[in-house]
Amino acid sequence: MVKLSEAKDVETMNFTRIEYFLAAAKYLNFTKAANVLYISQPSLSKQIALLEDELGLPLFDRSARALQLTSAGKQLCHEYTRLMPEIDAISEKVKRMKTSQRDTFFIGCVESIYLGKAAAKMVSGFSSHAGDVDTFIERHGFETLHSKLMDGSIDVAFTLSTQIEKMKDIVCVDIERRSRCIIMSSDHKLANKDEIEIEDLRDQTFVILGKPDFTNLCDDIIAACESAGFTPKTFFAPNVDTILDYIELTGCIAFFDKSIVENRLGRLKHYPTKMEKRFNLVCIWKNSNRNPALHKFIQYLPSSQSPVEKK
Repeated sequence: MVKLSEAKDVETMNFTRIEYFLAAAKYLNFTKAANVLYISQPSLSKQIALLEDELGLPLFDRSARALQLTSAGKQLCHEYTRLMPEIDAISEKVKRMKTSQRDTFFIGCVESIYLGKAAAKMVSGFSSHAGDVDTFIERHGFETLHSKLMDGSIDVAFTLSTQIEKMKDIVCVDIERRSRCIIMSSDHKLANKDEIEIEDLRDQTFVILGKPDFTNLCDDIIAACESAGFTPKTFFAPNVDTILDYIELTGCIAFFDKSIVENRLGRLKHYPTKMEKRFNLVCIWKNSNRNPALHKFIQYLPSSQSPVEKK
């Protein structure tokens, strides 16, 4: 499979060009796509050619009688289609802010992680009583979530303590203890066992979140496997939702907080690991955040936990 991350000189695409590409990908006919977009066919072809030139990859196979997407084109179409609802939602948020004089507060959460009762109580309490604040909630992968926090796109983030060790200039509050589990499909051949031993993991494939700092949730288990005389097969997935797909559809095993099982009840199973590793669900915000709504939100933090600055 062609990886778009390996394409040469990838630049930020303008939304119009993305719209043109998606239309062409949908109809697999430049003339029909151009008619739907109310532009000329040569104009559409030029924009597609410019997009292909920016990526350094052909997106359409023009050699056959019927226009077809290449592997890179299929991947790009999938990613753009997935992102467009989020882009539209962002546009709606901005339009709403233009006509509103109320404060806004953006809460980010890690994708596919069940926040738990404590965090849910915080958010619901704040949104219910902060009547003069419009609250927006969005989910992202770790990297995007933390980036949005630091650039000010979101005000607070619910994330995992293992993922913020290198972050600076933030304030952190522990919300809830979590523990690592072995996650597998309910149909996996090991799913009928009462407990999982290291030796049971022989010949299994581990799927790991493809972020530089995330392998610390299972590196000790991989080391234990190697001490037991075998090296498990591992590969990386770009986000938690993709990990869930691999677990359910291909029989891979992952090591994660058991709350992700809540996303696919009855289809996934979790086991405690013999080598216990605990971490926390945390709420973080940028130390320099001056949003007046942040002060109101902090009042709903657990009274038993004190904020800690990471400089």
